[in-house]
Amino acid sequence: MRRLVLPMLAALCLTAWAAAFLILRSQSGTSDLVLPTLMVLPSLTPTDTASPTLTPSLTPTFTITATLPPTETPVPTLLPTLSERVVEITVVMSGVFIPPAPTDFPYGTTLLSSPPQPVEPLPDATDTAPPFIGWYSFESDFPTVQYSPAWTPRLSQFASRGQYHRTESAYGSATFAFEGEGLRVRYVAAQNMGVFEIVVDGVVIDAIDAYADTLAFPTTDVYFVGNGVHRMEIRAIGRKNNASEGYVVGLDAIHVFRGDASTLILPPPAMTLTPTETPQPAAHIELVGAPPTVQPTGTPIPPRIITAEVVIAYDENGNRTVDPAEGVAGISVRVVEMNTNRIIASGFTDERGYVTFEVVTDAPAQIVVPYFGRAWTLQRGGNTAAPAYTLLLTPGNQPGLIP
Repeated sequence: MRRLVLPMLAALCLTAWAAAFLILRSQSGTSDLVLPTLMVLPSLTPTDTASPTLTPSLTPTFTITATLPPTETPVPTLLPTLSERVVEITVVMSGVFIPPAPTDFPYGTTLLSSPPQPVEPLPDATDTAPPFIGWYSFESDFPTVQYSPAWTPRLSQFASRGQYHRTESAYGSATFAFEGEGLRVRYVAAQNMGVFEIVVDGVVIDAIDAYADTLAFPTTDVYFVGNGVHRMEIRAIGRKNNASEGYVVGLDAIHVFRGDASTLILPPPAMTLTPTETPQPAAHIELVGAPPTVQPTGTPIPPRIITAEVVIAYDENGNRTVDPAEGVAGISVRVVEMNTNRIIASGFTDERGYVTFEVVTDAPAQIVVPYFGRAWTLQRGGNTAAPAYTLLLTPGNQPGLIP
């Protein structure tokens, strides 16, 4: 019985090994031939022995896949820029009024509505070093006053500092640069003077007719020109008064006001009124009765003090102006009443050709120069406004022939 068992076990083992071989070959797909090995045991015992199991071995296969390196995408470079957008919006709301808010000013600030009126005599800028604070007078010969074409200097005892400049050109000009808020011009008025304009920073601020019956040196109004540096021009425009004998323009002095650090000029705002037509009902008025009309009655004029000045000069150079050393001395001048021809005052000219009167009368009077047959109606005025009368002798009347 033992002899039959051994051959049967060997046959079973061979069959199992062949089946395992076929299974491994079909799974691996390789041509390697694996032969089963039969182990012969040295001794066999009737004890059942477990059949050997063939365990396939899996060999790992590495597959190399080519991988492309990552591609860098270029990033555009952004340059920083600095920009500023300014938006200006103007809104107009009709019928809406915003009251002004008070503005705080430093302690000690003096607020003025306009430049103060100058008080004569003004300090001369020629004798003072800048800065010029307050009112200062810049004479016509000040170094920064420029004339185009050249103006002629003249001497006169009535002019500021005894001299002035004049031009006979119908389109002459004088320019002057200054710093300040206020401006005033002292010019020459006479029978042969024309019309000139005052221009500040390219804007015409006034036109002056310099014609006068007698030689005078008046001043213009005070102009407010604003704070800062300005350029003034006195410009002849080729026009004259119908009674004038020429187009002469004369400059005596320029007055400038400059406030200090604690002075602020704030002119009142200009208000423009627009007239509105309002229909009015037609009214019918009928005069029924009235008191009798009071007839005017004559009132005697009270006596007043009348002052007058007379200058008699020999116009040697024919410039129609009294120059130094042209006065005629020893000429009799009288003041007479026009109604009665009664002499109420008399005098003689001095070495300057000058004589003054101060009379008290309530009747119209005349100033008479008997030797030359010249008379003027005496203007009624106070002591502060003494009229001046000038008699210029033509060059034909030599001073040596005058007794």
